[in-house]
Amino acid sequence: MRAHRPRRVLVHAAGELGECLAGPEIRALEFAKALGAEYDVTLAAMRSAGGERDGIRVVPSTRRNLVREARLHDAVLSACLPPYLLAMGALLRGPLTIADLYDPHEQELATLDHGRERTRALHARAAIQALHLRHADVVLCASEPQREELQRSARALRSPRTDPVVLPFGLPDPPAPSGRRPLHETFPQLGDGDTVVLWWGTPWRWLDAETPIRAFARIANTRPDLKLVITAGKPLNAQAERRYDVSEELRALAGELGVLDRTVLFLDEWIPYEQRFDFLREADIGVTLHRHADEARLAVRSRYMDYLSAELPCVLGRGDETAEELGAAGFATLLEDPGPDELLTALLALADDPGAIAAARAAGHALAAERHWGAVGSRLRGVVSEGFQRQDAPRSPSLASLAGTGAFYTRRLLDRIAAAG
Repeated sequence: MRAHRPRRVLVHAAGELGECLAGPEIRALEFAKALGAEYDVTLAAMRSAGGERDGIRVVPSTRRNLVREARLHDAVLSACLPPYLLAMGALLRGPLTIADLYDPHEQELATLDHGRERTRALHARAAIQALHLRHADVVLCASEPQREELQRSARALRSPRTDPVVLPFGLPDPPAPSGRRPLHETFPQLGDGDTVVLWWGTPWRWLDAETPIRAFARIANTRPDLKLVITAGKPLNAQAERRYDVSEELRALAGELGVLDRTVLFLDEWIPYEQRFDFLREADIGVTLHRHADEARLAVRSRYMDYLSAELPCVLGRGDETAEELGAAGFATLLEDPGPDELLTALLALADDPGAIAAARAAGHALAAERHWGAVGSRLRGVVSEGFQRQDAPRSPSLASLAGTGAFYTRRLLDRIAAAG
């Protein structure tokens, strides 16, 4: 039967697929578009009313829908495969299960204050990752450090068959310039001759947007031509906002230092995905720093890819594979846990040297060509094809998958009871 139709792949997005997208949704959408070149693809997304996105069929990601769609598809790809789908794949000769474990959520959770909520969340995350490593047919990640960490976890679980495949976060073709100047339209404080330093993306708790604010406070009176814009739109996920977003704390700090709405400006909107280049191209320098070494080591930040795709030279915290790659290429300036003065030195070296900015842009242009979604998508199609070939070989149902799934839901029920009490 399969010889008469293309294989069908269900891509499960972690969130919504509206105008505004976070990194996991961007990756899911780009994966779906890449797989659509060879397979019949459906996207499942939260709170979707159905329809299409970029020519791909979209369905709501309710539990009932996911089960029904999974039975109609030959493969399911998700950043978080529901345990019931893993069990279905192992016991019922169901779809090929592909877990994209590119987001180091454990390290993000570890940045929260100690307490029962953090403990429960860490236990739940560890349990779901263990199920993925034991029972998913294919495991993906986005960097070599991630691959090594997942291999260590698999060995600890006595699941040596897990060999994650590295598929980096890619870059799209940038659109033609629109001529819009949304930052200047939003902020009358920005003059035509100002240098705009852009903190791109939500300032999460594990990142360090405090140091840039303190740096700009030191030169607010002597260099009013330098402006820092922080994108502080509310996260698309309300739980993420409550746990991780520190925008209000940063706004209070800027007010205390006397630079709020002067040289430190907060953009209070989550920028639509299709419009992001209008904002990035209007800036002169990007900046992203981090606080937590463990999180940074495994991080693959989509904001770095936006800097690169827009050819926006940036100052980054040292510590992750992507930052090292951008620094080695001459596109980014890397700093090791900088204080305000060290950050200022790096920013001024770029702001006051048009030649340095031009050289960094040229380096970014060359590097961007190597990270295109087209190349990533080609590799993804090969990985899925190899997975189908293995799946077609004879295999025995796994009762261990059912046991692991049952244990996961039992733990979740106990956690809910504990939280309610």
